[in-house]
Order: sequence, then structure tokens, then C-alpha cells
Amino acid sequence: MHPLLASTALGLIAAWPVGVLGLGLGRLVERLTEDPRPRAAAWSLAHALPAGALAATVALTFAPASAPKTAPPTAPVMIEFTETAPAAIAPVAAPAPAAWAPPPQLVEGLAWSLTGLSAAGLLARGWRWNRGRRRLAAARAAAWPCQDYALIDAVRARAARLGVKAPRVRISADVGEPLLAGARRPVILLPKALAEATDARRLELVCGHELAHLRRGDNWRIPAEEALAGLFWMAPPVAALRGQMLAAREAVCDLTALDGAAPEARRDYARVLVEALRINALPAPQSAFTGRDRGLARMRLSAILQPQGRASAARVGVALALGGLLTTATGWGSLALADQARRLAPPETVANAEATAAIAAEDAAPPAEAAPVAEIATEAAPIAQAAPMTEAAPPVPSLRMSMAADPHPDPAPNPDPTPNPQPKPNPQPNARVARDIEVNIDQEQAVIEIRADQQERAANKTVYLGDVTVRGKLNPVLVNLKVNGRVAPIDFVPANLAPGMIERLEVTTREMSVDNKMTVNVVLKTTAP
Repeated sequence: MHPLLASTALGLIAAWPVGVLGLGLGRLVERLTEDPRPRAAAWSLAHALPAGALAATVALTFAPASAPKTAPPTAPVMIEFTETAPAAIAPVAAPAPAAWAPPPQLVEGLAWSLTGLSAAGLLARGWRWNRGRRRLAAARAAAWPCQDYALIDAVRARAARLGVKAPRVRISADVGEPLLAGARRPVILLPKALAEATDARRLELVCGHELAHLRRGDNWRIPAEEALAGLFWMAPPVAALRGQMLAAREAVCDLTALDGAAPEARRDYARVLVEALRINALPAPQSAFTGRDRGLARMRLSAILQPQGRASAARVGVALALGGLLTTATGWGSLALADQARRLAPPETVANAEATAAIAAEDAAPPAEAAPVAEIATEAAPIAQAAPMTEAAPPVPSLRMSMAADPHPDPAPNPDPTPNPQPKPNPQPNARVARDIEVNIDQEQAVIEIRADQQERAANKTVYLGDVTVRGKLNPVLVNLKVNGRVAPIDFVPANLAPGMIERLEVTTREMSVDNKMTVNVVLKTTAP
């Protein structure tokens, strides 16, 4: 599975718990204060967190891993030869029973299904929004300029107080409520029925509501919000968050429009809101006067007629602390999801590419540099000569590597007393090297058996050549398993390969890996024999 697919699927799943936590944050802030400004900020933060969790999960999955700290010198490797029959190679220890995990094909299929459905929802939402935008553009083009110059002057004065450029005011018979249309050249559209039934003083308050949307930049946020609604259409908590956020946004714009207004002006504004709700019949694709959720109109009317004071500094501080706590928890959750995505599909990093280049450079080194390989081969030669191959196939040496230090190191490791020993003949061509690899990570054991005609060893790597056969399975979560230098698929099992397909097998120690894992690279032949 590709790491982008794994991280995207996990980020989409995270929208459920993050959305539920966001709903809890909004409810707590609403209990703290009646001021719509901190409430709108809390709902906006809660609505943005699911998208932030998705983006952070994908970004952290592909972020370069930090280099591991330099480990202390490890104990010398002790090589022990035991008599083992080639026809009956038994593992050193039976693998510990692993916890149940779903099949990789099922996991990948579910990830593709979840991502595909989210992408389909995104496309459907985009098509719907684009259709509404075209319909609104047609209504804007067919609208006529407002001829009430008192209203136009009042809108210009209010726009100057808010610090925004005054948009044009137009009358349209194709819209059911006042709204702010357009992003680059916004226009306030007033329904024809409302403009004919309301005087300029009340319409000024309505236009002030739309100017508050313009000051907040809500007309620029609509495409991004529509995209998130389509992407997370399978997560009802995200849809609930958006409804609460839009309602709080309308309350903030009401507060801005009625700043310093007299009680009589507030009652007129409430009457205009009720009239707009009554005559409205068309959905609004832009920031609109009545908002999206008609069920919260009673709350808006109560806030208009009975305004509340500003929230105290202590309550605002508690709201900020709750928002910071939820943001931090979302960040930690994204980090954990990114780690899980790397376990499901570890991406190729720069460090892995450098390690691959180092392995290729070692493979291209001249044979004269591999002095330890010659010493091991010369020490193994007497054992192979003492038991020549016959039809009964006598036991051959089995090589086991242990990291335990020898308590009695030999001061003269060379058993040959001659200062310049003569090169000894190579082992019998039929004598094959047998080796078991034991890997203990997180108290889980994995064992693989390797048999080959020839073995070459360097400081941090062992290469098996010739007729290489493998038994057992290594978990790619515990060991870096590669094929031809690239990360192997999660269901790749070297033991399932046909005989003769493996050209060589390279085993690199933990010191050469950035994640402190042993690396097993299976190099396949281009054509099977």
C-alpha cells in the first residue's frame, strides 16, 4: 500500500473523533459565555481541526525521520558452528504467536474505498457549488442598481467605519434573501420583495450585516468550506460543526451591524429578519442574511433583542486554554497516525536512498577489500574438507550470529601459527552456507533461514550468493524488507519465490539503518532459469 493512501485513509477516519471533540469544545465555550465572538472563534477552530488532522497526518508521514543517536559500541559478534543436516534445517526458536491482524488486501481495499468515496463526495460538492455560483452570477448580471441614494450613502458611510471598500447595492428578483455575492468584486443583492416592503433605515442595517461578512472575509472562505463539506461527507460530526459555525458567524455579523443601535433599531432589524425568513424560498450559495440553519433563527432573535455584554477576560482565557488543549491533542493524534501509516507502508526517505547507495558501493568494491570474508572462508574450509560430500549428504556447518560478548577473548585469534599462512583451497562446491537470523523487536521474535552456496561478509553487511533459498517470514513492520533496493510490499514473502529467482540476499545490521532496524534486501534475477 502506498504511504499516501495509508495516511489519507487514517486522516479521514480521524475526522470522527476530532469532530466529536470539537463539538464538545463548542458546547463548553457556549456554556462559558453568551458573547458570540469567542463562540464563533471556538466553532471555527473546531471545524478546521479535522482538515488540519488530515493534512498533518499526510505531512508527518512523509517528513524525514530524525537521525538516531549514536549508540555505544556493541559487543563483538561471536560465530558458532554447529552440525546441521542440509535436508532438515530447524529454526533456532519458534516465532512467538503474533497478534491477529487483518489481511493486507482487506486493509488496502478498505483504504481505497474510503478514499474513493471521499473523493466522490468532494467532486459532487464541487459540482453543486459551481452550479450555485453560476446561478448566482446570472442573478447578479440580471439585477439592477439600487435607486435609493439615501441607502447608498448610508452603506458607504458604514463601510468607511468598518474599514472596507463599499460594494454596490443591487436589486434582484431572482434571490430570496439579502446576500453578499462575489469575492473579487462583491455586490450586495437585495430581494425585490424585501426592498419594496422595507424602508431605507431598516435596509441599512441589513446591508450592515453583509458588510460585516465582507470585513470578516467570509465570501473567500466559502469555497474551502464547501470542499471540506464534500471531503468529510461521511463524517456527520464535521457537518454538525459547520452548522454551528455558520450560526455563530451570523450572530457575530448581527452584533457588528447593530453596534451602538437603539432598542427601536434592534426591533426593526428583528422584523426584517423575520420578513426575510418568510419570503425566502431559494437556497443561498453565498454569505446570506438569514444564514444556513433556519432552526437557530430563534437564538439570533433573542441575541438581537436582548444583547449580552462582552465576555470577561477569565472566561476568554478558559476558552483559549480549551482550544489550545484540543489543538495539541489533535497534533499528537496526527503524529501517532503518521507513525501507523509508516508502519503500514514505509515511504522511501533520503536516508534510505543513501543507505541503498552505500550498499551498492560496497557491492562494487574490489574483492581484495573483503578480508574478513577470506578469513571466515579459510576457517570454514577444514570443516568442509573433514566431511567430504557423499551420497548420504553429511551435515554441513550452520552459522548462527549472537551479540553476546565472549567472556574469554582469544589474544591470538588466528589459529594458524604460521605468520604468513598460505591460502587454503575453497570449500567443496556442494557445501552450502546455512544461517539463521534472529530478530527481537518489541518482545516479538522473527526467524528466517537462509541457505546459499557462498557467503561474503563485511563490517556491517552479509551477502549470500549462488543458489539462495529462504525459509520463514519476516514482518516488514519489525524488519526493513526490501526487493532490489526498494521497500517490499507488505505481503511479500521471500520463501514463496520459485527456486532460482533470488540472485543474492543482503543482510545489513541495525547500525546502517536510520530507524534502528535490520535490513534484508532480496535481489531478484531478471529472468528465472
